[in-house]
Amino acid sequence: MMIDTVWLKDFGRRRALEEAEARLSIALQPIVDAASGKPIAAEALMRGFADMGFASPNALLDHAFSLDQLLDLDLLLLGKALAIHARVPAAERPLLFVNLDGRNLPHWRAISDFLRTGCELGGLHPFDICIELSEAHQPLPLDELERAVDTFRRTGFQIALDDFGNGTSGLQMLYQTSPDFLKIDRFFIGSMPDDPKKRRLVSTIVDLAHTLGSRVIAEGIETPEELACCRDVGCDLIQGFLIGRPSTDPATVSTDLSPRIEALALSAPHPEDQVMSRLLEEVAVLSCEDSLRDLFDLAAANPAQTVFPVIDRRGIPVGAVRERDFKALLHSRYGRDLACNTSLRLRVMDYARPIATVECTMPLAPRLELIAERAGDGVVVTSGLRYRGFLSSTSLLRLSNAIRLRQAAAQNPLTHLPGNDAIRGFLERCVAEPGAPRLAAYLDIDNFKPFNDKYGFEVGDRALMMLATILKSLERDHGLFVGHIGGDDFFIGAEGNASAQAQKILSTIGARFRHVAESLYDEADRAAGFMSGRARDGSPRQFPLMSCTVAMLRIGAADRPQGTLDITARLTATKADARRRGLPVAIADLTAGDR
Repeated sequence: MMIDTVWLKDFGRRRALEEAEARLSIALQPIVDAASGKPIAAEALMRGFADMGFASPNALLDHAFSLDQLLDLDLLLLGKALAIHARVPAAERPLLFVNLDGRNLPHWRAISDFLRTGCELGGLHPFDICIELSEAHQPLPLDELERAVDTFRRTGFQIALDDFGNGTSGLQMLYQTSPDFLKIDRFFIGSMPDDPKKRRLVSTIVDLAHTLGSRVIAEGIETPEELACCRDVGCDLIQGFLIGRPSTDPATVSTDLSPRIEALALSAPHPEDQVMSRLLEEVAVLSCEDSLRDLFDLAAANPAQTVFPVIDRRGIPVGAVRERDFKALLHSRYGRDLACNTSLRLRVMDYARPIATVECTMPLAPRLELIAERAGDGVVVTSGLRYRGFLSSTSLLRLSNAIRLRQAAAQNPLTHLPGNDAIRGFLERCVAEPGAPRLAAYLDIDNFKPFNDKYGFEVGDRALMMLATILKSLERDHGLFVGHIGGDDFFIGAEGNASAQAQKILSTIGARFRHVAESLYDEADRAAGFMSGRARDGSPRQFPLMSCTVAMLRIGAADRPQGTLDITARLTATKADARRRGLPVAIADLTAGDR
């Protein structure tokens, strides 16, 4: 497309901005709860840039910056975003995400004033707006950035950190801004179904964000597989073409999109949820619109409470106020008079700070260590992102103990791998939730018993740990499920796209284990390539060095196992066939013959 050179030459003039006013528009793209599809927010996106001859919004913004007109353009777009959002009925109005070009951050005071005035004129509240910041083009020193963010928050705006992971200083900005929302860049989302390392990295980011009190938005969701992965790793919100395309019709942002994603089964409640529900405490909760006087009155009515969760008008937590942060003012000589002075406009949000937050449908166990260092403040628990209750430090400790006791009971005491209950859960999922390809594998160590008899159980345990370490690396690097049946018997499970890759990897396990296990033999046995021992009948015999036999069962997407016994019986038969034929690896299909 040819660039409109007349428009470019006149860009810095008032006529150019008037023309931009006419040509540019705002489309809203829905952001929904990952578990339910309920609308939570919408992002304002620039439209009309192509009519001006620009390939992307960034190209237009870059050109405006080169002509020293970037602030005017940004304010124009922010005004349009507020105007379209004001057309959404107040009862259905989601949170509005607006993008702020980092190069305009030096003007943060003017931008804050502009947005506040725009909200007043449009019948909006600052808590209806979330300002998206990005590390791209971020010119402010970090201390100045903190002041800018603090001003936005004191005005009432929420903060999102956009394109997280797309640059080099994201962690610094995460630390400095303590955002209400963290948006994970499309780079990580797009290949997550086929990239276990990205899944693990995103899962770690989600855990970190939740511990810091931030909610996570997965951007650019385009396929059901990406949606499933984002749910599995704990993303709170989702945005992308699969959910909804940007629209200039404001009514679309309040549409319940749960039917569009209901084809994917919702995550089953985790066992922690039942324990957590019993430990939840009903505590006094503040609104983000409350005044400091409201806080003082609530503290006086609840003298034993030291942490007060703060929620917005949608019921979404936005932080908490700690008693230690306002106690000095509360008990000062003129503290209550100051709180009652309406001209000072002292508000709860002036004292609110982030607090660790967990969604009740997400497993808490992996996050316990991350939360532990902030457990003194307690934890806010949400359901569908909305406030559900509070766990004090005492309740959190009790929950932690309950989870660890259950984990200890479910894990093998030697390898700390999941035991038979977890393995049974994987098999039950194969039966109850058909429609995806899966692989179930049974591994055991060849010649383990004579080795254990000769070298002793302590060295035998080292052999088991060596194999467990290899299998744990598969879980880490390839997203496989690894379990320990008991003794020298192990289980591997894979689902979806990981199944075909798991088949190739498992074919090499025997050789990998044999290579590392050789170090456990004495020099003579290693040199000979075998060890002398006794067979089960007591007769002398030479045993090869330890390796593994792997029996794999492929369960196709169209297969419908009759029950878990159908799967385990076929696995056992496949393993027996491998032993009989002296094969290190045997592969069978649930509905076909052996290979």
